[in-house]
Amino acid sequence: MNDWNYCQRTLPKVSRTFALNIRCLKGSLHRSVLSAYLFCRIVDTVEDAPQLAAERKIELLLEFSKLALDSQYRADHLEQWINKCSIVDGTANDLDLLANTARVFGVFDTLPSGFQNSIMQSVSKMAQGMAYFQKMFDSSQGAFLEDANQLEEYCYYVAGCVGEMLCALFLEDCPKVSEKSAKIMKETAVSFGLGLQITNITKDFLTDRKRGWSYIPKSYIVESGLSIEKFTDPEFDEKKLEVIRTLLRKTMGHLKDALKFTLALPRTRLDIRLFCVLPLWMAVETAATLFNNRRLLESEDPVKISRKTVKRIVRRGPILAFSNFLLRKSFESILKRCELGPCPEFDYQDLKKRLKKNELKTYSSKPLPA
Repeated sequence: MNDWNYCQRTLPKVSRTFALNIRCLKGSLHRSVLSAYLFCRIVDTVEDAPQLAAERKIELLLEFSKLALDSQYRADHLEQWINKCSIVDGTANDLDLLANTARVFGVFDTLPSGFQNSIMQSVSKMAQGMAYFQKMFDSSQGAFLEDANQLEEYCYYVAGCVGEMLCALFLEDCPKVSEKSAKIMKETAVSFGLGLQITNITKDFLTDRKRGWSYIPKSYIVESGLSIEKFTDPEFDEKKLEVIRTLLRKTMGHLKDALKFTLALPRTRLDIRLFCVLPLWMAVETAATLFNNRRLLESEDPVKISRKTVKRIVRRGPILAFSNFLLRKSFESILKRCELGPCPEFDYQDLKKRLKKNELKTYSSKPLPA
């Protein structure tokens, strides 16, 4: 089996959702996004390893960042890094991908240089940011994010920088996008990533809490009238639901930006539009399902949208993707099912200023030759 066949066969094993929309893409963009997603899964596997000590995660993540940016270092040290990853625990499919990281780099090396640069800058930043938060949580001996700002910063490293990467790849593949549309895409790409990530944080909060983590900000909990201790108590369900509603309002604000991003894409590129529509509509439907849903508090099994809903999104996706009118109308109809109230607007420029203050361990790199 060659490297490309391995990557194609592995994608649906590590993500059924993104396997659906990545297959919508074509040519170099398809190969670029598929390999980029697998790199993200590799980094995620290290960060999420339940039994791996924080200091080991930090070591592996920072070294992967250097592997991503320095091709000579990668040639000399990739095999050694993969061997070090034998201590990582996780699902069988994720660990198989981790052991075959060299195959993903094999596909990556066949991509045009413009695509390669966009992917490596973002994947390296993701690894560094994950290491930063591992160190912060480990040193503070806390598992809660402090406030909405810290939630944005964490979600930027695990998803927002992926939005930036995808935006860069799309613009690389669509050089004739208007200046106005490109500006909208660049201003909303990070928010798109944050919206998808906070949706997952909301539906998985009980599972995360069981493993000692909580990505729900302390400030949201305190503002609801609960202490951190009471938030983990089986009682006080109504106040917990208010915390979830606060989180969902923030989520929906980001998902509205994701709609703006999608509408800015040229209708002639139905493949890219459909790539965006599928996960966005699944996220909006999930947010509507989570609204005032007590099952969130009763079971560690994530609350998911039904298979029927997923099939409907996939079936209607191409029609929605072609029509700006239908995209807006469908989005609003889902939103009306929730009485969330005003959703906070995302301040992208403020996030950029805050990120500059984070003490990441960075590596320099030179752009690849054209």
